[in-house]
Amino acid sequence: MQMEDYMNEAPQRLLAMLEQRRDDLAQAARAVLNQDVTRIILTGSGTSYHGALTARRFMQQWCHVPVEVSYPFLLDSTTLAQGGKALLIGISQGGGSLSTLEAMTRAREAGHITASMAGVENATIDRVADHVLTVPCGEEKAGAKTKGYLCTMLNLMQLALTLAEQRSAITPAQQEAVKARMANTFRHLPAVIDAAAAWAQGPARPLAESQDLRLVAQPELYGTVQEGALKLLETLRCPVSGYEFEEFIHGIYNAFNSGSALIMLDNRPDERSENLVAILSQWTTHIYRIGSQVEENGKNMRFPFINDKDFSVFEYIIPLQMLCAKLAPEKGINPAIPKDPQFHQKMKSKQAA
Repeated sequence: MQMEDYMNEAPQRLLAMLEQRRDDLAQAARAVLNQDVTRIILTGSGTSYHGALTARRFMQQWCHVPVEVSYPFLLDSTTLAQGGKALLIGISQGGGSLSTLEAMTRAREAGHITASMAGVENATIDRVADHVLTVPCGEEKAGAKTKGYLCTMLNLMQLALTLAEQRSAITPAQQEAVKARMANTFRHLPAVIDAAAAWAQGPARPLAESQDLRLVAQPELYGTVQEGALKLLETLRCPVSGYEFEEFIHGIYNAFNSGSALIMLDNRPDERSENLVAILSQWTTHIYRIGSQVEENGKNMRFPFINDKDFSVFEYIIPLQMLCAKLAPEKGINPAIPKDPQFHQKMKSKQAA
């Protein structure tokens, strides 16, 4: 299967996850309550890190303990010895990240509860997990993950809701309302996918020639632009970076010139976004905006997104993923196959499940 096939599979996977009653999530939630856990730490690299970063905002609403996101290498023994008892969740799409495995091992040695969250069963990281919280996304052999990213975010959000339920911090009616909002967004994703495909093949096609590409978004979509930048870098194989709006205007804009390209995720109207476009348009013509109210100018993707305050993260990653699926072949690249399929084996950075 190709990258776009997995994207098309994602909406049904997400909807199916909403219907599942998860004993594994319930057991992990009980452990948080019964063992006086004072914080939750999410760790992983690449797409796994970005999934955690994106889900954190929702989790923080419902877990009623601090939720931290960290790269595995930052979780050394000294760091893990501080801050009270934690539930540390190691995330790895393929399940074989050795840096995540090592961070989980250090956490267990420091007396914390560990959980694994992989996209496959019997994953390497499961070996040091007190709780195995497999992401039910199905097989995804493409190197650049798409549906696994979306399903990982939902898996984390469902854990948060399960914890809130066991704390009696959410009523059944509230929980059903949240799930209904999720389902509303997920049912809309096929339309987003179709619109993104048309945009990528049409107005956004010149981005295939970009050698200097930046992404920018408001804070609630920061993880989305980080993941989008990684996907575009992996597949178009040129320099790409993603920034939160404030960070972008505090210096990054200085690097723009006539050869620079910018993709803006405009999930909500913002006068300063308009100002930024006006200023950068003096230096480059390669500005592309994605949103419900952006100008129809032959470059932007104007589309009626649901724009749910919690779940727009599932929508706005789709156009960025689709750019990878459609533009990489324009450069003679198969976006589903890494440049060196044996890279992690050579680097000894991942292990087969």
